[in-house]
Formats: sequence, structure tokens, C-alpha cells
Amino acid sequence: MKTINVIATTISGSIKDWRKIGSIENEFKKNYLGKINVCIVNSHKEAYEKTAELVRQGENTFVSAGGAGTFNSVLEGSRTRHGFPEEYRLAFLRKGSADLMGKVLGISDDLSSAVRTITESIRQDRNIESDVIEIEINKTKRHFIGFGGIGIMGIVPFFTENRFIKYYKGFLGYFFGDRGPFFVGANLALLKYYRDTAIKKHAFYVTIDSEVKIKGVFSNIIIMNGDLGEDMPLAKGMRFDAGDFKVIFLEDLGIINAYRQFVHAWKGDLEENKEKYGVKTFFARKLEISPAEQQKYMVNIDGLLETTNGAILYKISDRVKLITG
Repeated sequence: MKTINVIATTISGSIKDWRKIGSIENEFKKNYLGKINVCIVNSHKEAYEKTAELVRQGENTFVSAGGAGTFNSVLEGSRTRHGFPEEYRLAFLRKGSADLMGKVLGISDDLSSAVRTITESIRQDRNIESDVIEIEINKTKRHFIGFGGIGIMGIVPFFTENRFIKYYKGFLGYFFGDRGPFFVGANLALLKYYRDTAIKKHAFYVTIDSEVKIKGVFSNIIIMNGDLGEDMPLAKGMRFDAGDFKVIFLEDLGIINAYRQFVHAWKGDLEENKEKYGVKTFFARKLEISPAEQQKYMVNIDGLLETTNGAILYKISDRVKLITG
């Protein structure tokens, strides 16, 4: 039987999520006769390094037990120079910001039920294929599934992805559910964006599929490569294997309208109000974004923070198989 490799990060998600760590191995042993290898790590960097080490040893079945940043690190660590091996499979235990993807894949929030679903799906090889988005930034290539972007979206991980902030995220997640930490992070990001651009707005050049060219001042450019459900209803009905990704441009109309854009985005009717709130949407296989003037800006890569002052390039690179319920 295949070895199941679980990569679990400490202090991701709510207080309830933190408590799952100590029970993961026992739950898998109750439901799976093969070898269980649980690796508990303290950072996304460690998650990446441990996953890469196991892949080099020939392992091909992984479970990410952490937030979106953990999942991204496991995904990145699993990718070889030639992409993902045909036999490679990746599952989620719902924890932190990866809760969105876990719901989409039909994984329960209850640890016992989730482990039963994952082990049964591994035995039966139930999975879906998902496109993987590659972003070229700071002369390196990163890969992700889910969401990303710049502007306010780019700043969000600045408030949600450092060690101290993990603690307040835990309490917010416990009391206010999946949206709590992101809402607080997004509101803080919005205030920081307008503080930083109070004196001068920054324009960007955008090229979509080497054809459509746009220049503008955007409070948000959001990248989505699938429907992440009602908690992030920005790509409703979009399959993860669509072969392209959705790009949402929100024109900078000032702080009051930025809050209104935010509200309508999370109500799921942003595109129904596109004229009023300066919304443009495209589907792309390739997207290049560059600042009109040399400037440093933040980039959200599926919940992880990167900073650059140059151009970034998004494209569909390959596909990966995700274990589903």
C-alpha cells in the first residue's frame, strides 16, 4: 500500500484547528493499514523542504494539514523540474485558509470524518485534476492553486502570515469562522493601501494573452483559477481544470468605494455592478503585470507574501491531481 505523508504546520487556522495536530496520526492509523508518515513543521519553509526531500525519496501521496500557505509550500515542494509525476496525489485536511479548498473538494471540517474520506479516496483513487498557475517574480518561478493578486489583495498576507499574527487569527477563526481572519486582514490591507497611496497613485500596465493591453490604477487585481465556494464567490461555477484563470480588475475609486467593492465581492454580485464599481473581468492563460514607474509592491501568492519592484508574469504551467471526497 502507498505511504501517506502528512505535512502539518503548527498554529494554522483557529484554536480548534490547532488541537487537530496531536490527533492526526491516530486517526489515519484507525482508517489505513499502510504506513503513515506525519511530519510536523513550524514554518512554510520547513513544509517545502520536508516535502521536497520526501519526493526525492520517491514518495507520491501527500496530505497538507495547514492553511493555504502550507498547501502552497507542499505543492511547490512536490513539483519536479518536469512538473508533477503522473502518480502524484495531494489531499487537504481542512485547516486555516485552506478551508476554502477543502470545502470544494468535499473534505469535512471534522478530523475523523475527513481522514475517513481521504483514506477511502486514496484507496479508490478518487481525484480531480487542477490547473497549476505559475508566477514568475523576482527572477524565480512559483506555483499555486486557488487565488492571488496585487493591490489590497497583495497586502493581505502582510497582516495574516507572520508568526505573531497566527495567534489572533486562531481566536478570530474560532469565534467568527472561516471569514473572520481574512476579513480583518483585508480591512487592515485596505487601510494600508490608501495610507501608502495617499500622496501618489501607482499605475500598472497589464497584458492579457499577449493581445489585450490595459493601463490603469487598480485597488485590486485578483487572480482565481477555480470556484472557491460561497466564502470567496469570485469565480462561481469555474472548474479548476478550465485551462485558464480568471482575472478581476477593480479600479481605484477611493476608499469609500473600495469598501463597497469589498462588500459586493463577498456578496458574490460584484460583476452585476461592474459599471458602478469599475470592475473588469477576463479569462486568461497568460498575464503580465508591470508598474508604470519603478516602485515596490506586494504580491499575494495563494496566501503567501512576496514583494517586488518589477514585472510579474502569470501562466498555466501544468496540472496536478487533488484527492476529493
